[in-house]
Amino acid sequence: MPEKENRFYTNREIYEMLMEEKDERLKLTQELSLTREYVKKYNGLLEKIVNHEERLRVLEDKDTEKEGKNKLWEGIKGYSVWIIGLITFGYWLAQILGLGG
Repeated sequence: MPEKENRFYTNREIYEMLMEEKDERLKLTQELSLTREYVKKYNGLLEKIVNHEERLRVLEDKDTEKEGKNKLWEGIKGYSVWIIGLITFGYWLAQILGLGG
């Protein structure tokens, strides 16, 4: 028991321990730099996705606006036939009944 507590390391052992730690730190530094590169790439991709979503939203809004105009025009065309028909029928009815001048 006292032997382990009082153990002294030689200079060589200390040097080897420091070199092992140095290698470990070097590996960790390399992994950290790789992680930083991946994070930068991820942030760039995330920014691109956000930009694409905004552009898509603008395009969808334009399509919706065009769609609304097309529906309005179709409604006008469809109901104008009925309105002209009712006016013609009213005129014809007035002619038959002698109400027209």
